[in-house]
Amino acid sequence: MLKIGEFAQLGNVSIRALRFYHEEGLLEPSHIDPSTNYRSYEPKQLRNLQDIRLYKAIGLSLAEIRELLRERPTLTELREILGDRRALLKRRIQDDLECLARIEAQLNAVAGERERTGWRIEVREIQPVWVAACREKIGAYEEADYLFGEIERRMEPELLAGKRAALWHTCLNEGPQIDCEALRFLKHPSSPARGIRVYQMPATRVASVFHTGADNAIPQAYKTVQAWLGKSNFVSRGPKCEIYWREPHKGGDDESLTEIRLAVFPRDGRSRVQRRAA
Repeated sequence: MLKIGEFAQLGNVSIRALRFYHEEGLLEPSHIDPSTNYRSYEPKQLRNLQDIRLYKAIGLSLAEIRELLRERPTLTELREILGDRRALLKRRIQDDLECLARIEAQLNAVAGERERTGWRIEVREIQPVWVAACREKIGAYEEADYLFGEIERRMEPELLAGKRAALWHTCLNEGPQIDCEALRFLKHPSSPARGIRVYQMPATRVASVFHTGADNAIPQAYKTVQAWLGKSNFVSRGPKCEIYWREPHKGGDDESLTEIRLAVFPRDGRSRVQRRAA
């Protein structure tokens, strides 16, 4: 069970938005504490939240979203809905290229990889965030635990926020050693500690996918994202980012939840301003 704040962060929405979705009958909490009225959610509800965000992103009304959530359209019907909306935007708002690119990306995700694998690839904007980082070259992925331990030993516990994360600058299949940058998110800027770098990660657009289950299936999730990128309007640059929202207990791989993020850029290489001026 996830607290409302954790679920809001996981779904990239505000707590206020979750309360609004509840009031509008779009997303009911899994549990409401009768004494405090505090809402809690299950990880499996993330799919419903992603659907709501997708429908809102393409401009559907609350009534239309409520109907789609109730009827659960098939993949074919969902492709038709997205296609109709794309045509409407092309006729109505020729200058809205950013919205059009988002719909194209979602069409590719719905039409292809989700149907075969169950993974949903989502393009999302990530806000700047302060992190404490420990970067070293390691021989095995398991050695990243040592890097996380270094951060957690050397930084004040009250500074740390959220879950563990990692930037993989080089993976095992890309060189003789793994280049890993272990991260812990910070509540606010702080002075660095010995061997620990503190910096602000910039705002960026990412292709994001959530993987539930054993780590040995994560490479297939990466292949799915790469295949999706090959058909999208985006290219990926920079290190791979993983956020470990829920780490498995002994014998409990099914409980783990990992988010994979790849920084993406328009395939034509031009900025938003340059594209609009063209």
